[in-house]
Amino acid sequence: MIIDFHTNIFPPDLIETIKPLMKKDRIVAELFKCPNIHIQTVDQLLISMNKNGISKSVVLGMGWTDPDVNRHVNDYILNAGKNYPSRIIPFTGINPAAGRIGYKEAERCIASGAAGFGEVHSSQQSFNISDKKAISPFMKLLYKENKPVVVHASEPVGHLYPGKGNATPEKLVGFVTNFPDSKIVLAHWGGGLPFYELMPEISDSFNQVYYDTAASPFLYKSAIFEASISLVGRNKILFGSDSPLINPERILEQIKRSKLAIAEQKSILSGNALSLLGPLSEQSIKRNDTQI
Repeated sequence: MIIDFHTNIFPPDLIETIKPLMKKDRIVAELFKCPNIHIQTVDQLLISMNKNGISKSVVLGMGWTDPDVNRHVNDYILNAGKNYPSRIIPFTGINPAAGRIGYKEAERCIASGAAGFGEVHSSQQSFNISDKKAISPFMKLLYKENKPVVVHASEPVGHLYPGKGNATPEKLVGFVTNFPDSKIVLAHWGGGLPFYELMPEISDSFNQVYYDTAASPFLYKSAIFEASISLVGRNKILFGSDSPLINPERILEQIKRSKLAIAEQKSILSGNALSLLGPLSEQSIKRNDTQI
């Protein structure tokens, strides 16, 4: 079994109106300003999953800055989870900067079947990820439901790219230590945080932290897999592609060609995700869930 913990989908009607949306929503403007940016619907994601042998995908919202856009995309994600329950795991977007409106939307999504929140983009959403007061209501809601959050992480060095932002390790450490008992996934290898888990004060408070591999070939050499396992162990790393930004095949090939043991590969590809998400069914995928 392979579980892709980091994918994105977008409603067809919003894809058709992406340029006007760029004037309405700050995250849309940041992420889709490149002319060759890839966007996909749930049907296109499922085709990619079938091609790459991926059993399940966690589909992430983005916490769009415009409440109407966020709600519309969240509805699309939730419906995808309901229409393809054995394939799609819906995570919905939140925007802590939206105050009461943002929190009510988060409550609605949990009540409607969201398996978690994310990907949170604190830079574009204009709030400090280490500000406990700003995000505490959302984290309390997740903790009560025993569900995780996926947070965008930024490297403090290296090249710039759309959506990189400034959620760098020192801010993420503040976030994690504010909520040490919450399930947290730091996207894109946590902006380099696995290295800092060599510090006892970091590792001691990072017991519930996972790292996903999203967009890995754009950020690191393939040795990141072996290096990270040596730093944090095999049980904290989640395969995530960042589809459609990158073809899942590229990261899957990196894992297959790595020096990782079979048990380590299995942990990354599905075991850790199953442990984090709880009792997901491992039954054979229903035929009507795979035919697109």
